[in-house]
Amino acid sequence: MDKKFRDFLINFNKFKNKHLWSGCFHEDSNCSQRIIKAHSIQNNKILNKISENGEVLMFGAVGGNDYGITTDLQEKGRKKATTFTGFCGHHDHSIFRPIENYDYIPGNAEQEFLFTYRATAKEYHAKKSSANMYRTLLDLLDKGSYTAISSSFEAGPPSEEHIHYMKELYSRALFGTQDAEKRLERYRQKLNTDLENMFYDDIITNVIVLGEEYHIAVSSATFLEENLNGTKINDLGDFSISLAPLFITVFPQNGQTFILLSHFKRNDRRYRFIKEDLLKRDTREIKMILSNIILSHVENLVVSPKRWRETKLSTRNKITKLFNKNTKEVNNPLIIDYNLDLFL
Repeated sequence: MDKKFRDFLINFNKFKNKHLWSGCFHEDSNCSQRIIKAHSIQNNKILNKISENGEVLMFGAVGGNDYGITTDLQEKGRKKATTFTGFCGHHDHSIFRPIENYDYIPGNAEQEFLFTYRATAKEYHAKKSSANMYRTLLDLLDKGSYTAISSSFEAGPPSEEHIHYMKELYSRALFGTQDAEKRLERYRQKLNTDLENMFYDDIITNVIVLGEEYHIAVSSATFLEENLNGTKINDLGDFSISLAPLFITVFPQNGQTFILLSHFKRNDRRYRFIKEDLLKRDTREIKMILSNIILSHVENLVVSPKRWRETKLSTRNKITKLFNKNTKEVNNPLIIDYNLDLFL
């Protein structure tokens, strides 16, 4: 990483961290005073299992050019990995007790609801934080406070062309992020109402059980654009129609790996290909398809350092390349690499 990019990354991360949303996803009169850094993937049950010397691997920026930022897997302490300021201490402890203190049992509606709930909370936090950042950036541009955006402008203000470019870039980003904010707020209200009423039946979960422990973990909410036959599931370019989120949870447990693919009951038709097609494939195909989905649609992914080290260099390069493709391109087909296997 060259000095120029390193300085940019340091400044960007400082700016981003200043604008992280901090609040309780389940805000009510029972909230404790302090908002904590809650884990989106269980620390003691999952991260501890796949860590090495207290470290796990997550994708992070390592370089950049005119085409965007390049990422690679980097070590991160498991106590910090996957954390977000999205719950107060009381609710983080009380809500997730059924999945923190007990092993997952396939078909347990409460546990499957809670995995979905946690993935939604993480995505809600990410979108609220991004919206906060883009609003501030546009406000600073309007005020001409360029050095507050980047220390690189201390040598002189940006050109009119550069200012116009930044305004266009941040405005487009904010437009899409605000739309996601509104959708996730509706999901939050719905899930909190269901949680309070102990109504878990509105979440449909298809479970895949692999016969050995793979040391990866995922907790994410995403929107698949199409199914395995190319039929449209979500049109991400049309902001006037409803979207159907898919909630993905992956973790090892007791010699097996569990993959939970969850969606709202009202979206059952859009995701029926999971039960009617995906689940009927053989294990090799299932792993290949899920590897493509995860690397193309998920950022909250954790990998074992030991398993990664033991993986062939060609496979590691392939995984990293596809993840980077995900961050730079949209509207990719569901399957990009028919020989991909992320399950390490």
